[in-house]
Amino acid sequence: LPLIKSGDKVIVTPYSDAGFRQEGRITQINPLVDDKGMVKVKAAVNGKGRLFSGMNVRVNVHRSLGGQLVIPKSAVVLRSGKQVVFTLKDGKAQWNYVQTGLENAESYSMADDALKEGDTVIVTGNVNLAHEAPVKVIDN
Repeated sequence: LPLIKSGDKVIVTPYSDAGFRQEGRITQINPLVDDKGMVKVKAAVNGKGRLFSGMNVRVNVHRSLGGQLVIPKSAVVLRSGKQVVFTLKDGKAQWNYVQTGLENAESYSMADDALKEGDTVIVTGNVNLAHEAPVKVIDN
């Protein structure tokens, strides 16, 4: 519950119409946890006649992380149970132990300072990569 608050932006997408997305704001958070580990959160959303009471929807909460570095999930690989991100320096892969923080469907925030703004992070082809292995960058 400390990760969301009233006023946070939400994006609502009905499962019946994945192409429709509508913004809203959290209006109320009930701090009681039910027997399934769920918490009731209410949001105000203008459904534009396409959202109805009782519909099944996906709700994504958007929060600003202010000053935190964010990397794609594909950049993180596990080595002996630890999170590793490879960066590129002088044409070679550099092994960096990292600690991730918050996450969403695509990204992690960084909970440590192992990476710096401006580092080139390797996001594909990194599963079998080794420290100081030569890397060839291919533009998409």
